[in-house]
Amino acid sequence: MKQSLSTKITIIFVFSLILLGMFFTLLFKYQEESNIENMKRSQFQSINYLFTLYRNNYTPRNIEEYFHTFGLKKVDNPTLRKAVMAQGTVLFQKTINFNRFSSIKYNEKFYLMVDNITTSVLLESTLKNRNNKQLWIGFALALIVFISMYISILRSISPLKELQEKIREFASGNMEIDCKSDQDDEIAEVANEFDRAVKKISALMNSRQLFLRTIMHELKTPIGKGRIVSEMLEDEKAKNRLITIFERLDILIREFSKIEQLVSKSYTPNFKEYNLVNIMEHSIDLLMLESDKRNDAVIVDIDSEFIVRADFELMALAIKNLMDNAIKHSNNNCVEVRNEGNSIIIENSGEKLPMDIREYFKPFVSGNLKKGLGLGLYIVNNIVQLHDSSLEYKYLEEKKIHQFKILIQKKSI
Repeated sequence: MKQSLSTKITIIFVFSLILLGMFFTLLFKYQEESNIENMKRSQFQSINYLFTLYRNNYTPRNIEEYFHTFGLKKVDNPTLRKAVMAQGTVLFQKTINFNRFSSIKYNEKFYLMVDNITTSVLLESTLKNRNNKQLWIGFALALIVFISMYISILRSISPLKELQEKIREFASGNMEIDCKSDQDDEIAEVANEFDRAVKKISALMNSRQLFLRTIMHELKTPIGKGRIVSEMLEDEKAKNRLITIFERLDILIREFSKIEQLVSKSYTPNFKEYNLVNIMEHSIDLLMLESDKRNDAVIVDIDSEFIVRADFELMALAIKNLMDNAIKHSNNNCVEVRNEGNSIIIENSGEKLPMDIREYFKPFVSGNLKKGLGLGLYIVNNIVQLHDSSLEYKYLEEKKIHQFKILIQKKSI
């Protein structure tokens, strides 16, 4: 499952906080056990020393004063005494010469109960325990540092989301994006470098478009003049040939304009439902074949009710390029076009291509053939992809037939 960077950082910080809590919990537990051990040690020392005195036949004059030297004072409050005896936790007991000593913990304080035949005394430890205040301060500071780091890192990576949106806009063809950052970190450096790259690419594309459009505009003038001059010729055959040539040049200029828009992602397709027969007729017209060779060069077997949703001009251009390449590379200067299910099939007979077909989908690849496939398949592939369809190719070795198939997506092309 895909997880965002902020989610991963959050998981890491939650795990770190859990470890921090466990660490301080162990520290608090260790300090509590240390306090208990210190009290036990103090009480053991007082009892053992008293045992030594008894063994040497020496009894302290005042038992309370004796224990006072070990940081223990008598509890005179009867209510507290009852509470300690009833609710306190006995840590250890020891008996010396009919005297029973009980170490008791109650309400985070330590007591020593001395019982003998004649009396019983409850003593409260006056030794100071190690205070947990410093640990709490340390825990609070560590918690503040962790949370501050977490917020700081999230703020540092927040520009990535904006940069991602800008990159998507750029990929969709928007060259006017601005993603400069005035921050001083690695993400800002990436954003600024991307911004510089966008500006450079935009400038290059604008200059390329200006260059191509200028050339196409300048070419239209001599083509138009040539078309007018050709009308003045008296020789009908020469006149018709020149008119055909200039018309073909004019069509090529319009095609180049459309291709330039298509490749630069600045063309907005106009999808409508069309009869494939009508698209085919326009494609054949674009081939500019001589009338006496038209029926021999293109054999069409299209269902008259085959409806497609497409951009009329682009789909006609794609089929025209496939037919043009097929005629150029066929053994008999002929191409067959038919529909099969949801597919448009273009076939021609010819020798096997010297390279893998995927190489011909790249621009300006001809496979070292004089006639070459040039930009044809590159343009076709772009148009087919724009229609959310796919282009397939296979070579039937037994029949020596090249077969291109445009797989039309239902309700999308």
